[in-house]
Amino acid sequence: MTPTQSDTWQTPTEYAEPQTPIRSTSKSYSTWCAYAHWQPETFDRVLIVSSIDRVASLRDQLADHPYDIGAGEFVRFHVDNNDEAVAGIVHAVSAEGSDGCDGFRHGLGVSESDTLRLFAMRRTLQGRRQSSLGLIYDALDGFALLPEDNDVPWDSWFKATLFVARTLGINLDTLGSRFEDIASGDVANRYYVAVEAMNRIEEFAQCRMAEVSTTHGIGFVEILVFRDTKYRRGANPPRLGDNRIDYEPSSNLAQLTVNVADALDKLGTVLTNPITQDQLAATLFSLTASGSYLPSAGCLSFVADEIDGSGSFTVFVAELPEDTDVESLVQSAIDTDDQTAICDGLRLIVLSPQPSFDDNDDEVVLDLDPCLDVARAALLDPATREPKQARRDV
Repeated sequence: MTPTQSDTWQTPTEYAEPQTPIRSTSKSYSTWCAYAHWQPETFDRVLIVSSIDRVASLRDQLADHPYDIGAGEFVRFHVDNNDEAVAGIVHAVSAEGSDGCDGFRHGLGVSESDTLRLFAMRRTLQGRRQSSLGLIYDALDGFALLPEDNDVPWDSWFKATLFVARTLGINLDTLGSRFEDIASGDVANRYYVAVEAMNRIEEFAQCRMAEVSTTHGIGFVEILVFRDTKYRRGANPPRLGDNRIDYEPSSNLAQLTVNVADALDKLGTVLTNPITQDQLAATLFSLTASGSYLPSAGCLSFVADEIDGSGSFTVFVAELPEDTDVESLVQSAIDTDDQTAICDGLRLIVLSPQPSFDDNDDEVVLDLDPCLDVARAALLDPATREPKQARRDV
């Protein structure tokens, strides 16, 4: 093939120097480092694209595709177009081999790592919802590309990924070589520790996760675990799982929370944030309790932001133990810090305004009455009184 002026890369003028690097002048190749090898006998040309520049370009693409806050919603899970964009980046980086993956990790910042981790978590839930092996592979690849060992949520989401993989018939040992090819040394070594731990895990709850079922489909709730790191020198550290906040409501508490959040969004005056597990602080009721929190069979919460910027409030939805004087708690909540509350049997909903720390803001009292009406209607839904539908064994 004879070169022409329309070619997108230049031709070496010295045939004796075929390895001279030639920077592409094509706009679409502006980030690539190309080497044109000129062979006068056959006029063949081979273009070798630099893996380093490809990986750098992929890293830049990841930085351009952060998730918004709504992507962290795992109870009211929704499709996000960003998933496919990040998946394409993960696939391309994984195809670069171990050296390319290491180069990709090297320049990742905190926000890019957050994007990768959230992508992997979302792929885990999607894999469960769709019974998809491919989505589970995506999740593991996303975790494998994280830069540091402590970037991976080993005790919760990673074990949940392995749990779902196992229920889909994937041999966890055979996944090790694939994970090892992509992950850094420390992360790859922790994979086998996690796989060994899976031999002792029979229920999904042992992954520090709870599966819930609502009108939005299957969802996940990450279980809170607080660890006391204080121990005497020479003594054994505390066991994993100490101070675990259980989530075992007898009713479909997730559906009740979803009903409140969805109805508030429909008001058009507030915007709700992701639903997560929480606890009922004693200060919500002007009480003093052991550990500063009230016991509950389950508690979920979310923050609702006033669209006009006038403030925010937190909605707590809880199921309390038998013999709890819930009516008294409702009155205590109402008497505390402009809050409002309502109950039905052992189920309690508290709406608590968040304090403003801006000295320039005048004190604004939120009108929570319309929101209380929403909570009252949600409590009347018989579907929320039914036992939760999630399977403990996934």
